[in-house]
Amino acid sequence: MSSPLRAISCIPALMFIGATAIAALQAPQLLVPSGEGLPDGPGKEVTVKTCGTCHEARRAASVRLTREGWSAVIDGMIKRGAKVSDEEFPIVLDYLSTHFLGEAPQPLNVNTATQIDLESAGGLLRREASAVIQYREKHGRFKTLDDLKKVPGLDFKKIDSRRDFMTVM
Repeated sequence: MSSPLRAISCIPALMFIGATAIAALQAPQLLVPSGEGLPDGPGKEVTVKTCGTCHEARRAASVRLTREGWSAVIDGMIKRGAKVSDEEFPIVLDYLSTHFLGEAPQPLNVNTATQIDLESAGGLLRREASAVIQYREKHGRFKTLDDLKKVPGLDFKKIDSRRDFMTVM
């Protein structure tokens, strides 16, 4: 192969190496905990510190749950890797159940739920909630909860375990 052709054939490899190097040098975007949008009160700082590294304050501000509901949400977050110590758990629970208390657990309508609601009240991962919404937009409303089995990338066991708290209307 002649020199000019050999040089041209190396261009894609050099572009790939350059792109990989640039990506490696870029620091990942970390979410900086912020209490913006949360009411002041005892436990706010601890709540922001423990919850704010994974999602914005407006997630909590958009949900109203009973004390038991908030306890279940915090337990679920811990199972997914949230760092909440035994001392912090009651502080966060008190803060959330004081400022974002619901009268009774409201069923989550998967046909109208926002992504934030599917994540926080439905216990879905971000990508799963997004998949539910995309599927719903493309195929229309779900007729039964079992229709969610058709959503690619959704762990249906999560839906099945929350049947008492989810509905389709």
